[in-house]
Amino acid sequence: SGQTPVCVCVYMLRRVGIAASVAAAGAATLQRRAAESHAAAPAPESLAAQRPPSVVRVAPLDDPPDVTLEYFALRGLGELPRLILELTGIPYDSVYHFGTGVYKPYAPFGQLPVLRDGPLLICESGAIARHLARKACIDGGDAADKARVDMFFELAKDLTSKKSGIHDPASADGKRLPAGLGTPPG
Repeated sequence: SGQTPVCVCVYMLRRVGIAASVAAAGAATLQRRAAESHAAAPAPESLAAQRPPSVVRVAPLDDPPDVTLEYFALRGLGELPRLILELTGIPYDSVYHFGTGVYKPYAPFGQLPVLRDGPLLICESGAIARHLARKACIDGGDAADKARVDMFFELAKDLTSKKSGIHDPASADGKRLPAGLGTPPG
């Protein structure tokens, strides 16, 4: 659409933590900077808003990061990669998309999340999480550790896909949940 992304640059002091850093910076200051940098873009009313992407830099302002994570302006499949980046302290830009679909021409399979790491472009949240874990050396120390990390990653995906059973005991997953947890039904 030719619109310039809104850019709010933030250098998080990782020793203090992200929540304390954002609180210290002040939400009003961030809102003012965003408004000044792109006054033409109104605050989005929904994810379907026709609005340019917003960029948050979690790196020193004078040293652009090699890593960029792109996802919608919500938690979901982009949350685990974002948490890995935060936990490991890897500097990155986080691009938040709204309803414009500007990512479709360059995103593999035309979908988000997408991670750029230098010249490398990766899609699919599991592949992104595994790449970041390898990059940060948190994917296990030896083959057995790596297998355990993969096992727990897959377990987390299974649990996430079955979470409807927690909220709806009448669902097929809800009926199997007590047995999977080792508790008697009902």
